[in-house]
Amino acid sequence: MNERSFILWVKLMCASSSKDKHQAILSATLKLLATKGFHGFSIKQLAAEAGVAAGTVYLYFKDKDELIVSLHSNIISTVADAIFESHDTTLPLEQQYRELCIRLWQFFLNNKCMTLCKPQFDHLPENVLDDLYEDTWRQLQPLSDLYEQGRKQGILKNLPNDVLSSFGIEPYVNLAGQQLRGTIKISPDDLNTMLDASWNAISTSKIETQ
Repeated sequence: MNERSFILWVKLMCASSSKDKHQAILSATLKLLATKGFHGFSIKQLAAEAGVAAGTVYLYFKDKDELIVSLHSNIISTVADAIFESHDTTLPLEQQYRELCIRLWQFFLNNKCMTLCKPQFDHLPENVLDDLYEDTWRQLQPLSDLYEQGRKQGILKNLPNDVLSSFGIEPYVNLAGQQLRGTIKISPDDLNTMLDASWNAISTSKIETQ
């Protein structure tokens, strides 16, 4: 290894170490947020969970709010990768929607900490929620596009994206959390009924048949 390649190797190792610490801090935050809540842990406890010095946390995040915003963005990115990976926009809208819901349901059942963190994000300070809002919809653009297409075609109710999601997508997250806590048990038949109910809640199909 010559001097130039050695320097490059050192830079790569430093970058890798920095990325590892960043991810370790986010992973520790996710675990503590799911088990202790937003106000239930300190930066010192977080550092111990992440295996870094307390001062190291502040090298990556200026304060707890910035850390939570970054974690939320990381979670939404992971969710988006999972549910949009095989998203096929050539399918009928209802089929696109049902497949998104199925992938979302499976994702939240398989990612307990992320699912159990959801209520914590709902009660963050208003200024933090503002930061999360735009980033979330930017990352969920395919879902926004589906809603927009559905409204234009008269297939979906003429309601804002947030309202459609409140009736359609969000119940899956809440119910997945209840299933993970053992308070309910959703069977495959139940899931099919949920998919029908979810679609009926946001579509205009029932209105048209009346």
